[in-house]
Amino acid sequence: MNDTIRGLGLLTAMIMANTTYAQGKYGAPEDSVRCLENLSMYQEFMKQNALDDAYGPWRTVLSICPASSKGVYQNGTRLLGTFIQKEKDAARKNALVDSLFLIYDMRIQHFGEEAFVLGRKGVDMLIFSPERCQEAFDILARSVELGGARSEAGTLSAYYQALNCLYTNGQATKDQMLAAYVMLMDLVDANLADEMMKPADREYFTKARDNIYALFFKVAECEDIGRIVGDMLKAKPDDKELKMRLLRVLNSKDCTEEAVYFPLAKEVHDADPSSESAYSLAMYLAKRNDLTGAARLFKEAVDLCGSCPDKVKYLLKAGQVASANGNHSLARSYANQILQIDPRNGEALILIGNAVASQAGDCEPPDSWGVYWLAYDYYQKARNADASVADKAGDRMAASQARFPSTSEAFFYQLTDGQSFQVKCGGLNESTTVRTRK
Repeated sequence: MNDTIRGLGLLTAMIMANTTYAQGKYGAPEDSVRCLENLSMYQEFMKQNALDDAYGPWRTVLSICPASSKGVYQNGTRLLGTFIQKEKDAARKNALVDSLFLIYDMRIQHFGEEAFVLGRKGVDMLIFSPERCQEAFDILARSVELGGARSEAGTLSAYYQALNCLYTNGQATKDQMLAAYVMLMDLVDANLADEMMKPADREYFTKARDNIYALFFKVAECEDIGRIVGDMLKAKPDDKELKMRLLRVLNSKDCTEEAVYFPLAKEVHDADPSSESAYSLAMYLAKRNDLTGAARLFKEAVDLCGSCPDKVKYLLKAGQVASANGNHSLARSYANQILQIDPRNGEALILIGNAVASQAGDCEPPDSWGVYWLAYDYYQKARNADASVADKAGDRMAASQARFPSTSEAFFYQLTDGQSFQVKCGGLNESTTVRTRK
């Protein structure tokens, strides 16, 4: 590879020279045959993954006919990106990186798509030149300004990473971090709300959302968020969309205790009831032990949500409040709706386990034991399916296990460990397995 890139300085010089005057698609008339020959040659080498062999003819194409094909630039980022990752010599690596960035600029010059290409360039700048975070941020900011909700997930995530780099270096403020968070999450949510989005793209935007969340949560505490939200509301008191986005920020960090929270949530909900505003008010009431009011508003959040991205969150809170109110059948109904969306949701399985266990008081042995065996099954499923609830599920399993019969008690009913048992009491009709207390 080193022999291949010794001509790198010459490549850069040729690129810069050929950006100063207009050419036809295949270069100057006297170069057209040579352009087509090298275009075919490098493409064939790329198909064979012979990147070192492809480099020479690719460089020739870039030099004499840079407007011949967009693929010249798409393949160029692949070529140079691979060489950069393998290169050990710092000087040669820096030269490769500079050439990579120049390739992006040439692609814009010849084929446009400025928003998209600047996004890719900014991402690569963060990867290969992380110390240039101000330059990367400027490039990504321009990309997002031009692309808006059409921006790639990676571009939105990289924008916030670059700003976080500036914040870490003392070149950006918490206020800027929050303002950017509000703007970026609005764009991410707009994409996730697209029901026609391909699963792979949805995964990218979900990861971008999680990356932005993680960086934001490291920076801002509720006190900071409450103050900054208050300042932004004073600056734009009539901006309804901003109010909704700021309410979403407060919810994402669970900053319901801030003075600005309840007035904002109520104003947003009164003006235009939505799942988000209903959820906000429900959370506020739940934390003040008004479970009846909270249950009503959580149900409203679920009903208004339809198929919105936060439906699982709303269903879960509605189920937990229903369970706390003693309405276990409703809690189980909410949990089953969650499992239709996310079959491995541990919190939903725990809700069902709790709903099952609550029926034990309506049953006599051995049916009451069956209730705890069945609840144990659901807690075990939760622990196995969802690592985030492993400890909680383990505690519930232990509590159920303490209610199992002894071997002699089970034997009195002609029951032994491992035997199948049908629970038929308390409105239940499910199969489980006999277990005795060890």
